[in-house]
Amino acid sequence: MEKKKIEFPQYATEMLEVLKEGRVLLVAEGKDKVPNPMTIAWGSIMFAWNKPIFVAMVRPSRYTYKLMEESDTFTVNFFSKEYADAMKFCGSKSGREYDKWKETNLTPTKAKKVETSIIEEAFLNIECKTVYKDVMDLEFLEKSIVQQKYDTDKVPENTPHKFYFGEIVDMYGDLPL
Repeated sequence: MEKKKIEFPQYATEMLEVLKEGRVLLVAEGKDKVPNPMTIAWGSIMFAWNKPIFVAMVRPSRYTYKLMEESDTFTVNFFSKEYADAMKFCGSKSGREYDKWKETNLTPTKAKKVETSIIEEAFLNIECKTVYKDVMDLEFLEKSIVQQKYDTDKVPENTPHKFYFGEIVDMYGDLPL
């Protein structure tokens, strides 16, 4: 079934709800062209530089970080609640050690406009081209958030995220949400 084209910012409120629930997989592909899905529950949908933008946050400790650094595109894929187990697996296991596609029975599929794969089973796919990236500066972040989310004394992997601003170059899905 052909997925329907969606114009930004249509469904933005619903997308943020699904993101908040952790039912979104970011897909990145590095130089080896092997796609890796990673669950995200933090991000943003916005309009900047006269472009629709999705902002993804990735910690340097994640395998996906290496892949994001090796490519200038990524995809964001939204799922229904029935994929909760796949979301949990892709958020807790590393693509360095597991074949997430095999473990979750999800299907990487050729995207329409970017080189990074989308996920066939997602009800909404967003294709992005990175237009800006930068590491968070904890000096400017509220201290209570730093203590809760970035205390490397408690958890060494709690390093600051890098923000990837991706221009939304295509968005389509099997709707309604």
